[in-house]
Amino acid sequence: MMHTPGPELLLDRHPYKRVLPAPIYWLYRTYRWLISILVFSGFWLGCVLVGWLWLPWIVLWPGTQKEKYSRALRTMRRGFLFFHFWLRLLRLYSRWSPSKHLRPPGMEATTPSVIICNHPTLVDVTSLVSLFPNVVAVARSGLANNPLFRWGARKCGFVPAGKTFLAECEERLRMGFDVLIFPEGTRTPFGGPINHFHRGAFELAARAHAPLVMVKLTCVPSVLSKSLPIHKVSDQMAVLTIDVVEVIEPVRGRDSKALCREIEQRYQDMLGYSAQAVVAGEPHTVGGVS
Repeated sequence: MMHTPGPELLLDRHPYKRVLPAPIYWLYRTYRWLISILVFSGFWLGCVLVGWLWLPWIVLWPGTQKEKYSRALRTMRRGFLFFHFWLRLLRLYSRWSPSKHLRPPGMEATTPSVIICNHPTLVDVTSLVSLFPNVVAVARSGLANNPLFRWGARKCGFVPAGKTFLAECEERLRMGFDVLIFPEGTRTPFGGPINHFHRGAFELAARAHAPLVMVKLTCVPSVLSKSLPIHKVSDQMAVLTIDVVEVIEPVRGRDSKALCREIEQRYQDMLGYSAQAVVAGEPHTVGGVS
């Protein structure tokens, strides 16, 4: 497992500014800004076109609900792979994992699991879904209710955050999909610490008696975090490392609130934010998940 860099390394986003003449540096910055806007504009346009022009045909094709979700999810995954190909080609962003599977060796690949991880960038979902098959995510309310994107996300098996998300997530687990949830409920602020965890992922694992897979995401240098919009790109290509940390087996009767507090502190420690973290209060309610 790779060593986690401290928060101070994640903040070194503009090393070229110190070595390049100002005119050359700002031309370079302008170029990176323009290609970032173009790539992400193309991504959102592609999501709309695929969601409204291609996925309807996939959904209308005969089959069970699981088969329809699987077909649509494979299409989405190919689109995400194409998006990440361009991000890497243009030296904007890359993602990789030392693990070939979202489970440590010895754990059955067919065991549906609840995947939890911190949320450092805007493209964490596309990174995970493009690398690992059969992963659906809980979508934040802004995306789940967006008229341009909600139809496509729903047809791929993604679950909107809300009052019924636990029941829908249990259904996805029974179908054999892994369910990805970010316990923070939103992206991590630039420089940390991580946000207080919501309880939903831990309650889902307890109710469904599903393994809880801890995944750590580390982005160096930091990009696309809560306070870093798309156009504020780094000088160098950002690399997201996806580490599978541990699998917590389901334990009947385990208190999801206590587990939530315990895992939140572990993430603060792993990411080097413990000294910055505010003393944790009570976790958020079950429904507050994105």
